[in-house]
Amino acid sequence: MKVEILSKVLIKPYTATPSCFRNYKISLLDELSPNMNVPTIFYYLANDQDNTIDCNLLYKQLKTSLSKALTVFHPFAGRYCKDNHSVDCSDQGAEFVEAKVDVELDDLLSQRLNLKTEVLNDLVPCPLGAVDEFTDPLLSVQVSAFSCGGFAIAVCSSHRIADMSTTMSLINVWTIAAKQELGYIDKNHLPISFNFDSASLFPGKMLSSLPAGLTRDKETIEVHKIVTKMFYFNKSKISSIRERARLDDSSMLPTRVQSIFGYIGKAIIDVHLANPESPKTYTLLQPVNMRKRTVPPLPKNQFGNLYLTTIVQSEVGPERILGLGSFVDCLSKAVKGVVDACGMVLSQGEVAQTMISHGSCELIKSLSDPNIFFAGTYSSWCKFPFYEADFGWGKPTWVSIPNVPMKNTVVLIDDKSGEGIEAWVCMDENDMQKFIQHSYIADIM
Repeated sequence: MKVEILSKVLIKPYTATPSCFRNYKISLLDELSPNMNVPTIFYYLANDQDNTIDCNLLYKQLKTSLSKALTVFHPFAGRYCKDNHSVDCSDQGAEFVEAKVDVELDDLLSQRLNLKTEVLNDLVPCPLGAVDEFTDPLLSVQVSAFSCGGFAIAVCSSHRIADMSTTMSLINVWTIAAKQELGYIDKNHLPISFNFDSASLFPGKMLSSLPAGLTRDKETIEVHKIVTKMFYFNKSKISSIRERARLDDSSMLPTRVQSIFGYIGKAIIDVHLANPESPKTYTLLQPVNMRKRTVPPLPKNQFGNLYLTTIVQSEVGPERILGLGSFVDCLSKAVKGVVDACGMVLSQGEVAQTMISHGSCELIKSLSDPNIFFAGTYSSWCKFPFYEADFGWGKPTWVSIPNVPMKNTVVLIDDKSGEGIEAWVCMDENDMQKFIQHSYIADIM
C-alpha cells in the first residue's frame, strides 16, 4: 500500500478565540497523562453512499466543518507551552493532511485479522511521539482517499489535553458541522457547550507526565521492535470467557471487558514467566473514566483528561499460580476501588490531589524497577460511539488504531455490531510470536 501526501495545511477556528480564553491551563490529570498523540482511524466504503465521492468536495467539506468544530474546542487549535504547563490558544490551527492511497479499501479490510498494522501508520498524520514542542499541533487529521472511492479519516489528539471521551466529543461536533455543510442538518443547530475548567477542579502541580516511551520518529518495527495485532472476540467467545473467568459458581459473572482483559493479561504474564529468570512481580494499569462517577458528578462534556488509573501489582510463581478466575477477580476489585475513589476526589480537594500525585510518582518509580515486570496498560474504548461518526457520507465500516510501539498495551474496541470486541495488542515482536502460540490466544484464532 502506497500513500501519497497531497497537501498539509493548518485549519484555524472559524471564529477567532476571544482573548479571555487564550491561556488555557492544563489540569493535574493532564500533566500526568502519557506524552503521546492518541490515534484513531475511521474507514468509509464508497458503496455505502448513493453517489461517487468527489474527493475535492470531501476535503473542502471536512476542512470547513473542522474549522467550525474548533470554534467550540479552541484548545485543539492552540499550542502546548511546556514551561508553564498551559496552552496558548491563539488559533495557530490543527493540522489537516490530504492524501491518496493506491489500493482499494476492500483489499485492506479483507486482511484485517492478518494485517501488518505498520502499514496503517501511513494513514496517520503525525508520529505518535511528536508532542510537547511548541510547533506540535494538538490535533492532526489525515483524510486518505482510496482508489475505489472509499476513504479513511485518521485523528491524532494530544494526550496532553484530551482523553478519548474528549476526543470523541470533538468528533461528534465535527460530524454535525460536516453534515450541516451538506445540508443534512439545520445550519442553526447549536452544539452543546463544554466545560473548560478542569484545572480549577484539579490544579496543576508542574509534574512530569507518565513516559510513553515513544520517539518523534515514524513508527516502524525496525526501529521500535514492537508489533500491533488485532484479535477478534465474537459474542459466543466472550460469553464462554466470562463463564471461565467466574471466580466460582456462586459469584457473579465478570464484565465482558474485565474478562477479556484478564484473558489477554494472563497470556502476557504466562509468556513472560516462561523465562525462569524473569521477575515474578508484575504491574499493570487500567484507566477509569471519572465523568459521572464523582460527587457531584462531572458532566460528560468536561474537557480534558478526566480519568484515574487503576494500578494492580502482585506476584506469581510456582507457589502462587495465576488462575484466570482469581486474576479477573483481582482486576475487577481494583477497578471497583478506583470507581469508589472517583466519588471522593472532588470533596477531598488537596488530599485527593496529593494522593493522585504520589500514586503517579510511585508508578513511574516502579516502571523503572528491573525487578517488576510491566504487564501492560489496558484501555477500554468500548461503548464509545465510533460507529456513529457519520460526516455525511455514511457511517464507518471499521475503526482501528495503527501500530502503537508501546510494549504490552491493550486497547479494546467494540465491533460494528456492538456484540463482538476487537482487542488491539502491542507487544515486543519476539513475545508476540509466543503470545500467539499461548493456548488462550490460539483458541480464538
